Amino acid sequence: MLANNIYNKTRVRNSEILELLIYSAYIEEQSQLDEFEQSTFKEVVTYYYQEGQKEVDKTRKPSMIPEIILATILSMPNAKGYIWKDYKEAITKYNSEQIYRQATIDLQQQKELDIANDIYQNLIKRQNNSRLNINGDKISGDVDLTLIGMNNKAKMEGMYSFDENAEVDFVAVEDEVTTKMCHSLNGQRFKVHGWNEFKRYSKTNDSIVKYRCYGLVTGLNLPPIDDRISLVQEYNYVFETS
Repeated sequence: MLANNIYNKTRVRNSEILELLIYSAYIEEQSQLDEFEQSTFKEVVTYYYQEGQKEVDKTRKPSMIPEIILATILSMPNAKGYIWKDYKEAITKYNSEQIYRQATIDLQQQKELDIANDIYQNLIKRQNNSRLNINGDKISGDVDLTLIGMNNKAKMEGMYSFDENAEVDFVAVEDEVTTKMCHSLNGQRFKVHGWNEFKRYSKTNDSIVKYRCYGLVTGLNLPPIDDRISLVQEYNYVFETS
């Protein structure tokens, strides 16, 4: 759309060409990542699906995850409400706009554009860390957040494939960074497929809230836990303040 708008103009500003070139570079970078990224997501989700089966019955040979379930999991929103495909499009545009804004400032100040200088390199580093940051044993970023939800969901589906009455216990890691939301869920049991009624702390309401949801909903009773539950998932649960 950006390119078409430029092509249809009789007079084009240099700033518009610069914006298009930077945005195109980010799109090209993402296109080179797509195949590897998709393959990695499928491999990891399949692994956790089979791990769920093993937890139910170690004597049975794990089966491959059905394509319909795989596709559903790969397109599910994360705890922030992002579907990965939409996230990639949004973050590509956002990151390119950051570089474009800095380039515009440099040009206005009559500075030479130098992507190797500290300002641009720090911008790119923050962008990369926001997407995926590996620091020793600590992993963070939107890739990690998305995979946590996908992997947990895959494990639940794997359990269900071997046991239609499968249930799971929520186990919170009790340390200095454990949230009140996770602490309030600790020890509670949930049906993988079936209605669950439970209470947990809501940061938004700053109180214990009663919930009813079908199965496990990412952000609600399936880690990563958050109050920003996707609108796409809201039909799966209802809540009321206790």
